[in-house]
Amino acid sequence: MPRPGEPDYYRSRARAEGYVARSVYKLKEVDEKYHLIKPGQRVLDLGCSPGSWLQYIASRVGPGGLVVGVDANPPAIEVVPPLYFVHGEVASLDLETIIAISPIFDVVLSDLAPKTTGMRQVDQQRSLELALLAWEWARQLLREGGHFLVKVFEGPDTSTLAAALKKNFSLCRPIKPAGSRPASREIYLLGLKKRGAPAGFRAPKSGPRLP
Repeated sequence: MPRPGEPDYYRSRARAEGYVARSVYKLKEVDEKYHLIKPGQRVLDLGCSPGSWLQYIASRVGPGGLVVGVDANPPAIEVVPPLYFVHGEVASLDLETIIAISPIFDVVLSDLAPKTTGMRQVDQQRSLELALLAWEWARQLLREGGHFLVKVFEGPDTSTLAAALKKNFSLCRPIKPAGSRPASREIYLLGLKKRGAPAGFRAPKSGPRLP
């Protein structure tokens, strides 16, 4: 992390390249290595504000693709096709709102993060709950062969999500992008080539479940 008064390389680069947030370079790094996003694809971006991931994804899928962003806060960018924005909390949003736009996606991404308390265990648990919820959405909406990328604060229970992804994808691995601040506990879990077709959505009664 830069010392006070020092410029942040990724923030400066984002500003120069027209992105609204430095977080775009986390996604860009993963995409360039694993080729997640291709022209014409349908991509779901959970926790999309302020919108740098939307900007990048739109440039990758092109006019023939479709990008749906979901967040409790509106993005700080103009939302025009192929971009669509759904306003709401992922934890309480009716999935039919998304299905009305697209019933299936090639890629599901989640940069969801909890409001932090400063208490590591609490923040890790809240982050894991969001990551599990993102996986529940991906389980229902991601096509067979599709890809899933989800942020989570690394902790002792992260292995439960990793185990679920290993079971449901041909390849699963943790990633710490260069754009993540060194002091941050965040990692990204990547699932490549989902096994099986999407299941019919069933809202969990007591939080996200692991199949």
